[in-house]
Parts: sequence; C-alpha cells; structure tokens
Amino acid sequence: MSERPKVRLFAAVELPSDIRTAIEVATAPLRTAIPGFRWVPQENLHLTLVFVGWVRDDEVEPVRAALETAVAPAAPFTARLGGAGRFPERGKARVLWVGFTAGAEALADVAERARTGVADRVTDARPFRPHITVARAKPPARVAARALDIAPVDRDVTVEAVTLFRSHLRSPHPRYEPIAHLGLRGGSADG
Repeated sequence: MSERPKVRLFAAVELPSDIRTAIEVATAPLRTAIPGFRWVPQENLHLTLVFVGWVRDDEVEPVRAALETAVAPAAPFTARLGGAGRFPERGKARVLWVGFTAGAEALADVAERARTGVADRVTDARPFRPHITVARAKPPARVAARALDIAPVDRDVTVEAVTLFRSHLRSPHPRYEPIAHLGLRGGSADG
C-alpha cells in the first residue's frame, strides 16, 4: 500500500501588505550591508507561532480544529514592531529578524496556546521569541554588531486571528498557502 500524500503545516500571524512593505523598506539597507544571506520575499513575511510539520492530508482538518479550539479563547490585541536582530545572538548568524517593542507577552500567549493545541506534533522545544524572519544564511555568516542598527519599523500589527499555512517547498523560495483563519474570540486584552 502506498503512503498517503503529506502536507507541511505551520500556524502564524499573517501580516497585511502595508506591514510587509514597511518591513521591506526598513530592512532594505541590510541587503547590501550584510552579505551571505538569502532574503525572505515580501509576500512570505509572517510571524510563526508553531511549526506543525508534515501531516497526512486526512490530518489537516484535525490539526485545524485543534488549533482553533486552542487559540479561540485568546483576545485580539495589538503588537508593535521594533528593530532588527539576529539568531544566534553570538557567533555567526543563521537568521536576521525584526522584533517587537510591545505585545510580546500577548504573542507568546497565543503561541503557547497554538503549541498546546498541537503538542502531540511539535518537536521544536526552543522557547518562543516573537520575531519576523527577514533573512537566512546557510552556512551561518558573520554579522557586525553595528550592521543591524536600522531605524525601528515602528508599526502596529493588529492580531485578530491565527492563520494555518501550508508550505509548498520550491526553489528559490517556498510558497505559503493560507488554508484557515482562526479567529481570536476572547474578551478585551491590553496590547
């Protein structure tokens, strides 16, 4: 018997186009100042809450339902984008990102809810650090400390839903297909 087809899933905060454009504009100076990185296309910018991984086609709906049950009690909120950073913080960098100056606790709460909803599928034990990946390096590359000194993006991101995405892996960049928008329906919350 042949193995059923699989899809690659993750849950994220989808960013509106004006926010993606603001990130692109703010990080433009980094593209020439920092060599050795592959830059995330503007249409792929998002904030990953939990990576689900490969699942069979018939498991997509149970994953969606579990995520919806987990995140629905959270209240909508606003987070504020900040400046750039890198992972890891020391040595050669693998990831360049834009972080948040406000709303990090609410983002962490939604991420924890999403992770709990699909806990039986999560293999990444790293703590959640809210960020939007803007570039990746393979192999890791040197980044001078001052190279990431850019003006903060300084834009509000309204978070009213979690989006379940399907990754279509292809070269040079994956395509992310939104397959479900899972609303945050809890009471009011401080952003």
